Amino acid sequence: MAPRKKSITPKYFGQGGISVKIPRIAYTANALRFQSEEDLEIYIENHFDELFPDLELLQRQFRLKTNRYDLLCRHKQTRQAVILELKNEEDRSIIWQLVRYRKLIITERPFSDQIDYSLPVELIAIAPSFHEDSFTDKEACKFEDDITLLNFIFRTESKVIQIGKCQHLIPYAILGLAETPTLYAAPKWSDIRNEVPALANLMVNYIAEEYRDDFWNLRTLFLSQTKVKEIINSTGSHISYATSGREGSKKLAEINISSRQSGRQISLFLYLPTYHTDLSYVYGRLKNSIRISKFELVFTECPNLFAFDSYFNYLVGCPSGGLSSKEKENIAKAFQDNRLKFIRGGMQKWSLPKNYISLLSFNYKNPIVFQELYPDFVAANPTNWWKEFQTQETDKLGWFVDLAIRAWRYKI
Repeated sequence: MAPRKKSITPKYFGQGGISVKIPRIAYTANALRFQSEEDLEIYIENHFDELFPDLELLQRQFRLKTNRYDLLCRHKQTRQAVILELKNEEDRSIIWQLVRYRKLIITERPFSDQIDYSLPVELIAIAPSFHEDSFTDKEACKFEDDITLLNFIFRTESKVIQIGKCQHLIPYAILGLAETPTLYAAPKWSDIRNEVPALANLMVNYIAEEYRDDFWNLRTLFLSQTKVKEIINSTGSHISYATSGREGSKKLAEINISSRQSGRQISLFLYLPTYHTDLSYVYGRLKNSIRISKFELVFTECPNLFAFDSYFNYLVGCPSGGLSSKEKENIAKAFQDNRLKFIRGGMQKWSLPKNYISLLSFNYKNPIVFQELYPDFVAANPTNWWKEFQTQETDKLGWFVDLAIRAWRYKI
């Protein structure tokens, strides 16, 4: 039986090489929101010292009998117990939930060597809004002075989350929001080796040291997308960013290392929109108006395949695989020999990056692609949106990565 491919869940390497999960934040209905309550918990845990400098986090998702505490904490100076209950939406029963937690923790006294139970237990509820019943319940509760209700508010323009009086700049990619990707420095090789050995070997053996931060930022952006996993084969020569390693799974990008006489070569692939072949699309019966195909990005002048501002030279449709060794030996000749060949659906196999939009839109079925993937952009300028695209740098890696991510998010 073939060895099972290792699936790496999305992770963010913080300071000191500490590995934590990436919270998913999405821009939907003209507002920012956490995709789940777990994402809210992850965000607060990742930045707990910045958001609550006076508190120390003892444990997240602490279980006590049949109850589960979101965040169990204590005051650093007084050792007073603090319970944080987090909600991603309004919950009218949150006060009595905290009161039950208070009674149980006083009875059972967990972390008794770290918590001073002679002091009252502080109860903090965090939610985007609170029902009027929550304020009524708080006033009716005899522990009213020990209960605090904190709203969290997103400020889209400044990319900030405010929790109570504390404002925090969001350091993660936001799904559905056009933005400049947040840049990080790659962690130490030893930290990556302990977490993902195959990835550490790939970075050391095949990626020049001056390009590793760019690779790390591209990887981080891929892994911040909903349902994306990192699948690395046993030899470390192929990385896939997809929903799973199974055949037919949805894919966002691939990185491949191939052997040549002149040495090893890294290839970068993105899954981008292409032509439709289904005639039902014309009559509005096609369920998914975005058809995706695999494209290789060919860099002949820029040695850095991973920087968002890198320019590349050719875009090659390759549903089954990448360029052959013979094509890679003479890229210019391969372009001339294959520029009139087509992939499935009628899309030209080879193109210059600047010509991709024209080729995609030339087919009478495809203007809808841009309306679906850039709805705000097209709606803001319904008659001249096409001219706006002509002013963009559509031969840079960053533009195509953004397009691939938009296609990924479409009906994920």
